[in-house]
Amino acid sequence: MRRKTVNLDESILKELKIYANKESRDFSSALRHVLRIGLLALKNPELTTKEIEDILEAKAELEEGMVEEFNIEDL
Repeated sequence: MRRKTVNLDESILKELKIYANKESRDFSSALRHVLRIGLLALKNPELTTKEIEDILEAKAELEEGMVEEFNIEDL
């Protein structure tokens, strides 16, 4: 990971600090998460940020082997 210096408005810094605290993240982790969601939202304007977060959560669960393939015939 590389370090970069960026200038942010005080209001954005305050919002990020609040978000980081609310999500139990450190500031850098919160900033990376918000940027990731924002960039994905720009690439996928038809999705809400909640839908993007749900997709990322499902992807992580799949990668960790926490989900099984759904078979409708098993119902």
